[in-house]
Amino acid sequence: MKNSRLKPPNWSGRRVVLVAIALLIAGCSSCGGGGTDNGIVPVELPEFDADRAFADIEQQCDFGPRMPDSPGHQAQLAWMISTLEPLADDLIQQPFSAATPFGGPYDFTNLIAVFAAEAPGTITMIGAHWDTRPVADQDPDPDMRDEPVPGANDGGSGVAILLELARIFAQEPPPSPVYLAFFDAEDSGQLGSSMPYMGYCIGSDYMAHNWPTPIESPERVIVLDLVGGQTEQDPSLVVGTAQSSNEYFNLRIESYSQAAAPQLVDHIWDIAEFLGHSAFERSVQGSIIDDHLPFINTAGIPAVDIIDFAPPVWHTVSDTPEHCDPDALYQVGETMLGLVYGM
Repeated sequence: MKNSRLKPPNWSGRRVVLVAIALLIAGCSSCGGGGTDNGIVPVELPEFDADRAFADIEQQCDFGPRMPDSPGHQAQLAWMISTLEPLADDLIQQPFSAATPFGGPYDFTNLIAVFAAEAPGTITMIGAHWDTRPVADQDPDPDMRDEPVPGANDGGSGVAILLELARIFAQEPPPSPVYLAFFDAEDSGQLGSSMPYMGYCIGSDYMAHNWPTPIESPERVIVLDLVGGQTEQDPSLVVGTAQSSNEYFNLRIESYSQAAAPQLVDHIWDIAEFLGHSAFERSVQGSIIDDHLPFINTAGIPAVDIIDFAPPVWHTVSDTPEHCDPDALYQVGETMLGLVYGM
């Protein structure tokens, strides 16, 4: 197996080349607006440190599984708060109590890190869930299906990208307001449950119904989930029972997102294409219950789910850091930087 800690070479050089190409395209544009044919405005972006984000995945896994009422859940919450408080302009903690299909009620906490709240422009919220699944129900070994999921990719990867974005925003404030949302209680759902969203998305649903009054509601929402998988096929990966192939990292368009926010979907995929991030594929894969739905259904906010539909170790005990890749984090993280900084 290749060393997943290795960052692809020449990140900084690649960024310089892309910026140079962007400026060339801008200079040659005949539309008069300085953009490309698909509306992308070339800007120089801060550097997204994929290795540092990957280290955040490892740190989360070191806490152990982060399912409700576990030591890992408590440790992760304390770590996120201590990391975000010195970075964000404001850190809103939203505690709540709820039952899940697995039991409860449990104590949960959503977090919202606020940046540039007084700046003009569209309010963007980028979110990810930080809890992990209590059972590895898709593990190929039936004896392991009652074990908790380590959550390197499923939970850890989205959080890792958000934390690295927070470090960047603290150094280079975004030109318009940005919220980084950390949703609790997403991954304890159960097929057939009568709870809303089958018991998934409890934290985001709570947030959508109980938006914190100190800040304005977001005008667009992007959810990151399962965004850290390996970007090349690896035959050593364990394939879960729900998977039919060993597919490498791929980000197709989720159909609820396409229906609710087609222009935002197009813009995100345009940015990724402009930046050369091949994981983003312009085809609609299917629909998924995820943290974007409460904001679409309850708040009427355009929301997009960026998600890998078929990671091989999804909901298995093999969802560990060696099955994640800094390149995946880089592709998604830099695309988010492009959106935030006005591409």
